[in-house]
Amino acid sequence: MIRTTIRRISSNTQMIKRLSSGGPSEGATVTSRGGISDKEKAVENQWARLHDAEKLKSLREALQKQTEATESLKKDIEELKKGAK
Repeated sequence: MIRTTIRRISSNTQMIKRLSSGGPSEGATVTSRGGISDKEKAVENQWARLHDAEKLKSLREALQKQTEATESLKKDIEELKKGAK
């Protein structure tokens, strides 16, 4: 009975030493390599690139429409100038 109590105490002491030593735990190797954070960064970067591409596409379309409207107004101005002479 005393032997089992001593074993339990010593195993508990060893476990406490391992946990409090601050050394790498079993899952720490994954985070030390940056596996999860690198993946999250890659996903965020991919989303940002797609978002920027969509924004650029819509801005180019808006620019094209604005250019067409400007050309139309220039034609109207030229016609008014010809009619005024």
